[in-house]
Amino acid sequence: LTSASSIYVTSSSEAGIELDSLYVPLSCSYGNATLKIETEMFEKYLNKLEPKDQRGPRMTDFKTSSVDFSQLRNRRKSKSRATAERLIGLTMDQKYELGQRELEETKEEMRQMRANSERDLQNHEAILEEAEIRWAELKKAMQDFDRDILQNLSKKKGSIVATQKIMKYLEDKNHLRVSLGKCSHSLLRL
Repeated sequence: LTSASSIYVTSSSEAGIELDSLYVPLSCSYGNATLKIETEMFEKYLNKLEPKDQRGPRMTDFKTSSVDFSQLRNRRKSKSRATAERLIGLTMDQKYELGQRELEETKEEMRQMRANSERDLQNHEAILEEAEIRWAELKKAMQDFDRDILQNLSKKKGSIVATQKIMKYLEDKNHLRVSLGKCSHSLLRL
């Protein structure tokens, strides 16, 4: 390391030889990362504005290797091209406005997600409450069956009357369930 803002890369066979093509300033690396983030944000915004059939290729669509970057860095640009590129860039006000729009869209997405989450939570709470009600009904039915049928069966082992009582109890419960189903079905139609 010769300074805090740059790194020299050397191989074991070329120890001590500085390779100009592999010289990478750290500040440029940070700047490139920042520009890449900005470019992605601007392209995301442009993608929202332009219809898909009118889009041209974007910078992020191109995949380039580190060799390509070194070749691009070594080429000299003409002055007219450099001034044209400066004119194409966004002003600070435009960047600010674009950032504000992105922030507002993100906030709106968060509001929608919060509303959806609250609605889902209410649905789950209603389902849980309904399950608790059904569980209470099932417990009551078990206690009724135990009280009405099983206690009588234990007293009268092997009785034909006990089996008839079980069959009658099951038929009554089945009839009650069917009639409640028809009633709730007719209420749903209204």
